[in-house]
Amino acid sequence: MKINAAMIVRNEADRIKRCLLAAGPFFDRIIVVDTGSVDDTCDIVSSFENTSLYHFDWVDDFSAARNFSLQRSEDWGADYSLVLDADEYLRKPEEDIRLFIEQAEKKYAGRWAGYLTRYDSFRNEEGNIDISRTRITRLLPRGVRYSGIIHEQPVFDGIKIYTPFEADHDGYLDTDKGRRDLPYLLKAIREDPSDPYLYYQAGAAYKSEKDKEQAVRYLGSFYQMIAGIPSAFEIDYVRDGVIRYLYALMDLNTEESMTRALSVTEAVKGYYKDNSDYWFFCGVFYMKLALFDTRRYMSYVPMIEGCYKRCIEIGEDKRTMTVRGTGSFKAYHNLGLYYQLTGDEKRARECFKKEKETGIDF
Repeated sequence: MKINAAMIVRNEADRIKRCLLAAGPFFDRIIVVDTGSVDDTCDIVSSFENTSLYHFDWVDDFSAARNFSLQRSEDWGADYSLVLDADEYLRKPEEDIRLFIEQAEKKYAGRWAGYLTRYDSFRNEEGNIDISRTRITRLLPRGVRYSGIIHEQPVFDGIKIYTPFEADHDGYLDTDKGRRDLPYLLKAIREDPSDPYLYYQAGAAYKSEKDKEQAVRYLGSFYQMIAGIPSAFEIDYVRDGVIRYLYALMDLNTEESMTRALSVTEAVKGYYKDNSDYWFFCGVFYMKLALFDTRRYMSYVPMIEGCYKRCIEIGEDKRTMTVRGTGSFKAYHNLGLYYQLTGDEKRARECFKKEKETGIDF
């Protein structure tokens, strides 16, 4: 059983060494495909043992480069390839990777692919760094290939399972990533205007660029495509996208956007019973509603306490795709602020104490 890592890179001299050092112990070989670096990326890669460097002429298609890297990985005998980016740094697995794959092979007979659990650092509205947890299908069996010119996805209809692979990711801290991705996303939408995933990614890119109107426009189109389809809410990006849409509407802060956000919040409630991100949004949103139009929305203020309590009841679940703290310290902090606002200093102090006790990292 051979396990390789497959990467595509360009101008990653500041990150590639850390990535390769973290990944090196777990693979038979690391395949690095450079798509046109003009910095020291290639020299750094060439200094590592068990690492093969290839060059690929960029054709404005991320899938083409990914598929080239997978083919080279399989040329080196890979039965499974873990797809990585230079801004992803593997954590030490909590169990033996090879034993895990051998057991999965026996159980699923080659018809499976594996999730990488990724911890994404990003800047929130206050400029502070938050961390969200997501899962991405990255451990791929021989023969699987990607589709899509941007935010490419592996084409695979077998079973997908969690693996011991976890990685920290700091790429979202780049201030120009959304600007870089948007031309590809808009081109992809023109070529396939019926794909909600593309609108979701475009909306997220506009939101990172702080273009509130365009974020609402594209995330709104995404929502219209999936609204009323219960099975859609079983998909990770859909659940995440709806919450992004709600925040975008709230950030726009107009009469129309706030009314729309309230309507969507009620419409999707049944899909988020055990999602701390949703209930955390509700707590924030109901306070914003009351501040936006106190006479009209004052009745929502008493509901804030229950929202944050629900977050705490749900807690921090490693298998859910949520922002760090919405099931613990962030919820305690906001609940404490609510109690201060309502004059309950004793319970406020208890919450702030709990906030410190539960301020853990993933």
